[in-house]
Amino acid sequence: MAKGNKLYVSAADSNAGSSVVVLGMLGALKRRVERIGFFKPVGRGTSNTDATLMKAAYNLEPSPSQMCPLSIGEARQLMARGEEGKMLDRICSAYDVIRGTSDFVVLEGINYQRSISIFDMDINAAIASRLGAPVVLVAGASSQKGPLSPEELTTSVLAAWSSFKEKECDVVGVLVNRVLGDSFESDRDGYIKAIEKERIAVFGVMPEFDYLRMPRLTQVVEGLEAEVISGGDLLRNIVTQTLVAAMEPRNYLKWLQCDHTLIVCPGDREDLIMAVALTQMSAQYRRISGLVLTGGLRPDQAILDLIEEKTRSEFPILSVKSDTYSTVTAIRGLSVRINSDDSDKIFAACALVERHVDQNKLWDTLSFAETRPAKAGSFLETIVSKAKEHNKAIVFPEGEESRTIRAVSRLAQGKILRPIVLGSPDKINANAKAEGVTLEGVQIVDPVTSDQRERYAEMVYELRKDKRGGMTRETAMQWLDHTSIQFGVAMVQCGDADGLVAGAIHSTGDTIRPALQIIGVRPEAGVASSVFLMVFKDRVLVYGDCAIIPNPNTQELASIAIAGAHTARTFGINPRVAMLSYSTGSSGSGADVDKVAEATRIVSEREPFLAVDGPMQYDAAIDPEVGKSKQPNSPVAGQATMFIFPNLDAGNIAYKAVQRMSGALAVGPIMQGMKKPVNDLSRGCSVDDIYYVGAITAVQAGGV
Repeated sequence: MAKGNKLYVSAADSNAGSSVVVLGMLGALKRRVERIGFFKPVGRGTSNTDATLMKAAYNLEPSPSQMCPLSIGEARQLMARGEEGKMLDRICSAYDVIRGTSDFVVLEGINYQRSISIFDMDINAAIASRLGAPVVLVAGASSQKGPLSPEELTTSVLAAWSSFKEKECDVVGVLVNRVLGDSFESDRDGYIKAIEKERIAVFGVMPEFDYLRMPRLTQVVEGLEAEVISGGDLLRNIVTQTLVAAMEPRNYLKWLQCDHTLIVCPGDREDLIMAVALTQMSAQYRRISGLVLTGGLRPDQAILDLIEEKTRSEFPILSVKSDTYSTVTAIRGLSVRINSDDSDKIFAACALVERHVDQNKLWDTLSFAETRPAKAGSFLETIVSKAKEHNKAIVFPEGEESRTIRAVSRLAQGKILRPIVLGSPDKINANAKAEGVTLEGVQIVDPVTSDQRERYAEMVYELRKDKRGGMTRETAMQWLDHTSIQFGVAMVQCGDADGLVAGAIHSTGDTIRPALQIIGVRPEAGVASSVFLMVFKDRVLVYGDCAIIPNPNTQELASIAIAGAHTARTFGINPRVAMLSYSTGSSGSGADVDKVAEATRIVSEREPFLAVDGPMQYDAAIDPEVGKSKQPNSPVAGQATMFIFPNLDAGNIAYKAVQRMSGALAVGPIMQGMKKPVNDLSRGCSVDDIYYVGAITAVQAGGV
């Protein structure tokens, strides 16, 4: 078997955190390899947790049972009976299936968190030897007692190393994980020096990332078998810390100093419960993750109803039967793993590996050649395939326009989405006949005669009646009739369509303004903005904002970057964000540079797992040699995938210049930050543009 098509990643100890490393490595590989594979020969049991996670995160073809054929109990039993050959035969048969669907396979060894025995390490070594897989060890730099010294870590590495060497395995190097403390750089250098003294290559040293170990409320509910009293739609809230509330409210409230705190208190302390609820109605206090009521006690229902009415269930309330001490102990003892639907933590793991692992050094050691073709056609067809999976209803208000008619015909015939076009049915059908296309599968809605007009107008009235100038039911109907775009926006807001595409014959303002008035911006986004996907022959880059905000302030610039990173991930692009300016690092000064520097700081604070750097010049962001020269320690320089321009002038000029000079396909503008997807077309758009923007809108609606 070729050395360069597989890698065996094995934990050197029970605190290594190798699953996070493998998760991130697969993310890095996805940009290099057309078909990635995951194989865990021996798992914890029938749940196949890691296999389920990897399958969901990377849309892998094999089932979890195919990726994880043996449980730890079965493997230990076969080894104890002297049936190592039988165990390896079963594993090899299962591996052949994975290898047949993959260009490169990452194999994960036994990583049981409670303990990894020498016996288990021997199983890992036997498997790696049989498959001829090069081995990378993952060593934890900490234990339950605290950080390890360089000497202690090296001893742990050498012990694992010897197990593999006895089986004549090719151990190519080590990754150090979970470095504790504030002096990461000096600790990193100490670990590298100690390990390399033993002539063992070190491919990277990663810090402990507390965020990955923080539970979500779903995990708290499951672990405590808690009853959800209210706020059940907010159980994805993260828990940064747990605090017991037992003091009088006047003394306790000063302890709320951290966002996403989980508060635990006896269920009969109605004074505390009311006080906590009041803090969530005030901007002076931190947002809590939730409230756990203990002892099987709960406040009077009238109090719970009042809290729900006044706070609108902005935080979940849980109830458990155990006492307060036992509850807190159980929460702090939860075994937190990354769930398969936790996209934020998945991306955080990828960013951690991206930032701290020397990918080139590792793959060069494996004599690994990239096989992923980065072609415009394949990228766009991937978007179309994702859209097809979701079967979303997208409304095209400019239904009488010929390019739109041809595009929606293609979308309907390919079953990419469920198109809805607005306009006169007679005109639409006549134009379709003139264009020689069928409208089978296309829903035609006439805004003038629709039986939903009163419903939509009432919705508009309720949303706008208290706004400046007010709105009556009569003016709401007039607003609805102003253009077909207003009617389409109302359809989306009322749930009769999942997204909207317009702009072929309307200005950006005519498309976006009604959406902002009715659909609105997500609170966490803060502002609506846009990006372009720049599809080159060998890569796909993200440019923003090139269409919406003329001169963003510091907060808006940060919001554009954060929303853009989410958009990039939606379309399978790992965001490495360059905040662009006319200077790199500290080489220049001035108000414009300071704005970009402050925006970069805000992004890093709000999204600590996102690779971002700035201020940075474009050449330093895109060119590896220039990046290495100007910003040598940057996680972004020379390898940026996302470029945030300081204002609309720079962004709009840049994307059009690059598009014309390089022949790149500019897909967009793609709107971001809206509560529901609305996308604007250029008035010079082609049928293909409308087709692909429709697919993009469907993907956004699907939340992929």
